[in-house]
Amino acid sequence: MIRDLIHDIVAKSLVSLRESGKLPMIDLPAFDVERPQIAEHGDYATNAAMKLAAAVRATGEKANPRALGETLAAHLRETVDLVPAYDLIESVEVAGPGFINFRLKPAWLLRQARQVVDDAAHFGAINIGRGQKVNLEFVSANPTGPVTIGNGRGAFIGDTLGNVMRAAGFEVTKEYYFNDSGAQIEKLGRSMEYYLRLALGESDTVKPDEGYFGPYYENVAQRMLDAGAHTSVSTETPKPRSRRKKSPEAPTEAPDARAMLTLPEGERAARIGKAAAAVIMSDIRQTMARLHIEFDIYFNEADLTTSGAREEGIEALRAAGFTKEEDGALWAKTTAFGDDKDRVLLRSTGGPTYFASDVAYMRNKYGRGFERLILVLGPDHHGYIGRLKAISGMLGHSVDDVEILLYQLVTIKIGDEVMKMGKRLGNAITLDELYEDVGPDVARFFYLMRSSDSQLDFDLKLARKQSEENPGLSVQYAYARAASVFRKAADAGYTAQEYEKANASALLTDPTVPANAREHALALMRQILRLEEIVERVALAREPHHLTRYGMDLSEAYHRFYETNPILKAGTDVAQPTRLARLQLMRAAQVGLARTLTLLGMSAPERMEREQIAEPAKQAE
Repeated sequence: MIRDLIHDIVAKSLVSLRESGKLPMIDLPAFDVERPQIAEHGDYATNAAMKLAAAVRATGEKANPRALGETLAAHLRETVDLVPAYDLIESVEVAGPGFINFRLKPAWLLRQARQVVDDAAHFGAINIGRGQKVNLEFVSANPTGPVTIGNGRGAFIGDTLGNVMRAAGFEVTKEYYFNDSGAQIEKLGRSMEYYLRLALGESDTVKPDEGYFGPYYENVAQRMLDAGAHTSVSTETPKPRSRRKKSPEAPTEAPDARAMLTLPEGERAARIGKAAAAVIMSDIRQTMARLHIEFDIYFNEADLTTSGAREEGIEALRAAGFTKEEDGALWAKTTAFGDDKDRVLLRSTGGPTYFASDVAYMRNKYGRGFERLILVLGPDHHGYIGRLKAISGMLGHSVDDVEILLYQLVTIKIGDEVMKMGKRLGNAITLDELYEDVGPDVARFFYLMRSSDSQLDFDLKLARKQSEENPGLSVQYAYARAASVFRKAADAGYTAQEYEKANASALLTDPTVPANAREHALALMRQILRLEEIVERVALAREPHHLTRYGMDLSEAYHRFYETNPILKAGTDVAQPTRLARLQLMRAAQVGLARTLTLLGMSAPERMEREQIAEPAKQAE
């Protein structure tokens, strides 16, 4: 990354100055190299001089950060002039109390277009992860109904974060954890029994006081009667992830829904619920697929019981001394690792708790070789943070090896009206309905536009707009616009080999190129080169929303370049070297746009219907 190269130049200059006696013989402090908040101040800035002044003062000596900044800047200028590898820097300036600002050479910037084009498929990839194995769990909604817009936020956050972390050098496994047994599934079973009996003409059947109701569940009941419950979710122990995409699993032989209605009352709800859950889980997998949300593993909690992993997890805590017996129950000493209270593993009845399953599941993940566990959870899971981190500690790992990313609520707005929803009331908006309304790409972009720790108001009226006002279409439109230019360039006889190897300096040396056209070309190149830093920021801060903001910034810079740098515009006299250089820069921009869309999990359309988006200021290409 450019930032890291500048950091290296500054660090070496500080060492050189200290060895020459121009700086005190002290341990050199850590310092930052960042982009200035005000673009006019330069491309990058460092606080090295101010950090150095603070370190000198800590020894009891006096230090002037501005004077230290001048000394450092002078040495940096000499170094840049002498070392060919540092020819990216045009100027080094001291500002304010001691900030040092760097400006990049325009010629160097434009030369990077060719490198971006050459890197195409891997542009923006970095290696800060160094192959660390990460288990990224998200959605994990139990199969009691379709995936709602609330679950959807975790789905898009988790999927995009996984994409970016892979681009940052982490080895990421995306995982969905679900439970198709227990109290929720029995409640589902009672609801489904009601709908099954209605479908069979038993009009006197009694509707349960609590449960899951609505047209979706009526449909599931009819499907169970027509073809049985399609058990499409594997209950095998997860195997190491393959890079190859898995095909949907074929349904196994379905249980007879009518026969289940004759089961004893104590058994009936659980059996019907489990069969219905299999149908619903199949629907969930299809929903994820159509929204381009990919999972490497679907993990059924039942595996922990059938394999004996839950009992083994409890015994592991007992052997490590982290259990106690109290009030006839077996407890885990989670407070020893920062939890607010100890947690029950086995009830006084001898039955295991959900917490016991959490222990077994985390132990399973570590047993599969994962070094870091990330869980994307909804706003009602704040109380899980302490207990899950404590499990990691009790299992012999660092509590910091577990990260909990909490996202806030989602509300759907149509104009000023906020829609109220609830799955159990049967009026929740599902992700499938959102897909049908605005499509997978716009839905994903809108979900990722806000930081996960802030509430998301999904503006459905804006998302439906087929115009430039819709931010969800901005990056795709810029990509499609570039694709249109290249089709016309091909028709005019220009080949990729010509413009991809062009001399970018023509954009600076051609005297007929207006100053604003050069500035917009340089601004576009600066935006393109930001992608590596955005990948790093998203991967380390676990904040995918920075990628959508970057996409909009890149699209805006591209449109300004397009409008001020004519290529094939009728009646415009453009020198051939300049035309080829502009095509090369446009190709680099298209690479950046494509990589952004790929990381977001969105498609990169070669064409978009003219009526789909109103044309921006036209260039009559």
